[in-house]
Amino acid sequence: MKKVVIWLLAAAGLAVAGFLACTNLVPGHTAPQAAASLPGNGAAPAPPAVSKRQQLLTTDFRALYITSWTAGISRFPVLIDMAARSCLNAVVIDIKDSTGRVGYDSKVPLVAQTGAHERRIRDLDAILKYCRDRKIHTIARIAVFQDPNLAKARPDLAVGSKGGGAWRDRKGLAWVDPASREVWEYNIAIAKEAAARGFDEVQFDYVRFPTDGRLKALSYPKYKGDVPKHEVIRSFFQYVDQQMKPVDVLTSADIFGLTTMADDDLNIGQRIQDVADYVDYVCPMIYPSHYPRGHLGLKNPAEYPYRVIYDACMRGVKRLEGKRARMRPWLQDFKLGAAYDKKMIVDQIQAARDAGVSGFSMWNARNVYTEAAYLDKLPEPNPNPPLKAEVAEDIRRHDAARLAMQNRSTVVGQEKPSIHGPRRMAKGK
Repeated sequence: MKKVVIWLLAAAGLAVAGFLACTNLVPGHTAPQAAASLPGNGAAPAPPAVSKRQQLLTTDFRALYITSWTAGISRFPVLIDMAARSCLNAVVIDIKDSTGRVGYDSKVPLVAQTGAHERRIRDLDAILKYCRDRKIHTIARIAVFQDPNLAKARPDLAVGSKGGGAWRDRKGLAWVDPASREVWEYNIAIAKEAAARGFDEVQFDYVRFPTDGRLKALSYPKYKGDVPKHEVIRSFFQYVDQQMKPVDVLTSADIFGLTTMADDDLNIGQRIQDVADYVDYVCPMIYPSHYPRGHLGLKNPAEYPYRVIYDACMRGVKRLEGKRARMRPWLQDFKLGAAYDKKMIVDQIQAARDAGVSGFSMWNARNVYTEAAYLDKLPEPNPNPPLKAEVAEDIRRHDAARLAMQNRSTVVGQEKPSIHGPRRMAKGK
């Protein structure tokens, strides 16, 4: 009997100790975290963790473009170190360029099957770590539909010529069909792999139909012309959004500079509004040298970097109102149309800042940059840019004219007799 009583007292003591520990009444013990979120205890549940993508969206990125060739040689750390001590904080690195070659050791099956891999970036993990250590945001650039390698390996996916064989543009490069779901999946597989390897952002380029060459000779294996081209491109970016949304990286898209002002899809399928709902950044290529003579009344637009960039950015920002994407334009650091020096580069950056865009990227195909243009302090935005009222009024007139044209087309369409209207009965019937 005595042993039974001792056993009962010991058991009771353990129960009390357990209770005190759970209620945080015993020194050195804490209540379980789960208790704070139990219903009825008055404590709010812990907020969900902020994703990497959400954190990155709070920063404006200012980038240099770097080819996959440069990323694999000793010039790469020199450029990264320059960026780290300048007003720049990001790099755009080719991982699949317009030749269709994949410059790193990809494990995507179709890369191996088509022989797309070319050993350019010898150690991708090492260069990404080098950037991370210097707080440089990394953007993986993927050329999508201009892909000579895939077109050669898979003729069933290639844009063909009505005379037979693969169609080629003026540079002699072949394309694949923008309407091919298999092409979409291939590029998304590379994008997901880039994210898994450590890139902070994936950027899609050449997401369009061909623009130059013998366009009348084009023949598509998948695209039948039964829907507008911009619907095909919009569907691709919708697919990008669906596939990349679970991946914790930013997404962006390179588009033609004229999309900031054109009302149609330029016959290549690109409209800024079709892209902007499905990515985090749209990146129009608004190089002053690429605008035609007479643009904005200028004899040579390349000589007026501030004027051209400010106008394009203001128009782009206006068209992105209410959209998911923000504008991060490509600017010019190369000599074409004019000799671009430090002042002309800084004028572009000032114009972009004055227009209120989200960062910028600098392009030089040879990766030779005007270092002095970036080492100074980032120009502060001018709250009252000299061209603000003029450009705003021009945008207002353009929008009003476009709306009037749309209304006129609607009225004319309503006034036309319907082809499905009742037929006049013949005499005697």
